[in-house]
Amino acid sequence: MADAKFTPNQGLEEALARMLAPYVQRIAHQVEIEAKRLAPPTKRWVTVGDDRVRPTHVAAQGQEVPGNLRFTINSMRWDMEHRGLGPSTYMLEPRDVSSRAVANLKNCRCTTHKDPQGIARHINTGQPVVSGKKVTVTVSVQAPQVVEAEVGTVYPGNLRADGTHFMSRAAAIVAARR
Repeated sequence: MADAKFTPNQGLEEALARMLAPYVQRIAHQVEIEAKRLAPPTKRWVTVGDDRVRPTHVAAQGQEVPGNLRFTINSMRWDMEHRGLGPSTYMLEPRDVSSRAVANLKNCRCTTHKDPQGIARHINTGQPVVSGKKVTVTVSVQAPQVVEAEVGTVYPGNLRADGTHFMSRAAAIVAARR
């Protein structure tokens, strides 16, 4: 029995990596598509804009966060003194009783505006980078609080926001197709 040993010509592995780069980029683009489908919306705090809006809500006007996270609102003095809240109240939406605030909720007329593409529009696939025999293509998202939207977070008072895991789920979906 004779053993055969194959030794590639110098540069063959690098040439193969360059040939495979477009294929790797197509796979990464599929991850981008899935991540955009799974990404949470963003939501923006909106007041009615008249002179009866409490100052804590005026300060929150326009604040935008990923849909699974909480708005950070200045606490009302009564809530700090009687409800034990710190300087900030964390609300999923206006009038959110899970925030444990009372004064910041009473007679609130604020709303939220949701943007379904709020995070998705920031997800992009980069160009392939060939380094020796290795091909790398990055799918990234750069948006405020996107890490917290992905993995979740805990706010003071043990208020939680679960992560949506949209990037990791997207990669898993595409990998399962292979």
